[in-house]
Amino acid sequence: CAANCEEFDWMITYGARVAAALAALAVLASPAAGSSATIRVNSVGFVPGAPKLATLAISSCGGNWSVVDLKTGDKALEGATLPTRSIDRSTLCLADFSALEKPGKYKLVVSGVGHSPPLLVGVSALNKPFKMAMAGFYMARCGQATPALPDSEDLVTTSSNGRPFEHEMCHAEDGLVDLKHTHESHEHRIEATGGWHDAGDYGKYTVNTAFTLGMLMYGWEHFQGRVEPAQLGIPAGLSPKLPDYLDEVRWGMAWVLKMQRPDGHAYHKLTPTHFEGFGALPHEDKGERYLSPWGTAATGDLAATGAQCYRTFLKYDTRFAEKCLEAAKRAYVALKAHPEPEIADLSGFGTGTYNSIDPHWDLGVRIWAATELYESTHNVSYLQDAEGLMRTLTAPIETCGAVGQPGSKGACKVADQLDWDDQRNLGVIRYLTSSSGKERDPALVAELRAQLQVVTEMYVRTSRTDPYSDPLGGYTKWGINGERARQALTLYAGELILGANKTLEQTGQNTLAMLFGRNPWGRSFVSQLGDWPAAHPHHRPSMVYAEAWPGLLVGGPNGGPTAWSDGWLAFRSNEIAINWNAGLAYALARYYNPPGKPDSDTGKPESESKPPRGSHGKDAKPEGGPLPDDPLPDEAMVWMGDPVKIHDALSRRERAALALETLTDLISPEGIATPEELAEQARDASEAAAEERPPHPHHRIPDVQAAPVVSHVDLPLVELAAAAAGVRRKRREPVPFPPQAVRTLPTPTPAPADNGRQRHHGRQLDSKV
Repeated sequence: CAANCEEFDWMITYGARVAAALAALAVLASPAAGSSATIRVNSVGFVPGAPKLATLAISSCGGNWSVVDLKTGDKALEGATLPTRSIDRSTLCLADFSALEKPGKYKLVVSGVGHSPPLLVGVSALNKPFKMAMAGFYMARCGQATPALPDSEDLVTTSSNGRPFEHEMCHAEDGLVDLKHTHESHEHRIEATGGWHDAGDYGKYTVNTAFTLGMLMYGWEHFQGRVEPAQLGIPAGLSPKLPDYLDEVRWGMAWVLKMQRPDGHAYHKLTPTHFEGFGALPHEDKGERYLSPWGTAATGDLAATGAQCYRTFLKYDTRFAEKCLEAAKRAYVALKAHPEPEIADLSGFGTGTYNSIDPHWDLGVRIWAATELYESTHNVSYLQDAEGLMRTLTAPIETCGAVGQPGSKGACKVADQLDWDDQRNLGVIRYLTSSSGKERDPALVAELRAQLQVVTEMYVRTSRTDPYSDPLGGYTKWGINGERARQALTLYAGELILGANKTLEQTGQNTLAMLFGRNPWGRSFVSQLGDWPAAHPHHRPSMVYAEAWPGLLVGGPNGGPTAWSDGWLAFRSNEIAINWNAGLAYALARYYNPPGKPDSDTGKPESESKPPRGSHGKDAKPEGGPLPDDPLPDEAMVWMGDPVKIHDALSRRERAALALETLTDLISPEGIATPEELAEQARDASEAAAEERPPHPHHRIPDVQAAPVVSHVDLPLVELAAAAAGVRRKRREPVPFPPQAVRTLPTPTPAPADNGRQRHHGRQLDSKV
């Protein structure tokens, strides 16, 4: 110990912290006091008319349940549990209390099992989650201070120890253009402050920000009457005259415009060379940040959102609206000059990519750009471009109605999924809802309507046969919860285009219920929301606070229906991202109950007094394909370089930090094992990795791909953590992640290229690029 006493002492201390983390996770494996983890139900809220279902993890069905009014103690409804409608999960049962319509607070009591957490029913039941989802964008703002929002019953503004969720002015020097990163010989700085921190890191990515803005502006278009009066308490910034919702949209859009080059192209991203360390808030991150080269996807996305921005802001800010349209036109000219995909060369970076070699990614962006420009200008040349691009998608309609099938992702005109790497549905929906319908090709319109019907009916069919009403049927990928939330747009488009359909709406409502607790864990996937929310998102500010910042939708299971880990380092399944929150905000905007309408519980109008709009202070700026179901092995990740070389360069301190994600993967949705069982499971996992075999079946490790990671963990540490797991913490107390435990990693050695597609952080790239 003579030379490394400090390191050794830290190891003992951090080993105990890992053990405490496991112990806390053991506590988190049970719901709030008195309620049962076997009753998996939406604990956030239901609007009247929505389906109300609970999935029960019990071995036999037919027992009685009742819904009890928490105010009076009376039974409001009762019935018997039903077998699940899934043919492959026969051990689950359902309680259907959809007939409950009266506003109030209730609990579901299941005979011989227990009761649920409180259940809220009312027309304003989803106001709080909507406001929290939107507040998540405000707290992610870059290039300004974000003082805590005003106290409100609908917002969580301070941590459990009273620390406001806020940060100071950050990244005021964005960003630098140079030879290494941007491939431009003349080094200079451009003014590119603003925008949102993208995800768990502090980078800013044009493709994902633009896609996020597209979802938010569709939300304004479809539900303006509901969200325009929404009072979020955002301090006055870009325009005091803007509704709060549009104030947030404008902040993101103003940054996208700054990413346009003089020649019309758009820089692909603005990030540091490598991901930031985990121990700093945004304003404490002082590293240099660089712009990347341009790409056709970023350029097309700027064209699409610029055109959409024109219509969105024309009534409120004519000058800004016209600026958006002018930028969109210049971007489209630049895009058309490159008819083939131009993938941004990101070889100078080790951060996220948002690149894909799938040609339909680029095609989808072009369709969206052309349809938005046509809608804003009525210039028939844009319409002809859009129709010509859509006609190149020639898959037979019968191949377009299954989740994750190659045909649906590839050549279908309407895709089964909607994300940054496949934006075609944004363009298809715009085309089918165009205000200039007479100029469209009737045959193409009919074909698109038919394919849209096939896809939406597939969601309904899959939802009806899944025990948790998942419209994707347990399909998983990186950011699957964001994908689920965004299906609300496709479903609502089905109602607009094909005709009012209560079944489509209820499918979307069931998806929200899944995100809010009706899932294999019985937990809300939105931080600080619901009875038992995700508590340890892979999100740097949350790590610094040792408590989840509120209103953030985590990615969800990745690698199988139960492969989710609520750990600080579980970036594969527990990161957050703006495009995921955008889907959540869109889905909830439909049910926001504006001030002045009856409140859910009292029947009285909500207060119409608007929270004071403060000032951002002197530092304010005037402007701001389905993936494989199995996760790629660590060897194929491009997180921070070659995993083996990175691991070899780690100190024991960093290895222990990385071990936390591995250890949390040992916990199944049904609960945590005893300390002895944990030690045995960890030992078996390590031996399995050494022997190149999967762990024994009775060891509940959701993702056997984690075995290579387990092999890197020093077994004595795992045993130490498991043996000390008897330590108990207060229920749901945040598990501290020591910021000082992780230093900035050394510059990684690039992983050797292969012919496959790699991904990290929800972004894909071709290793050949």
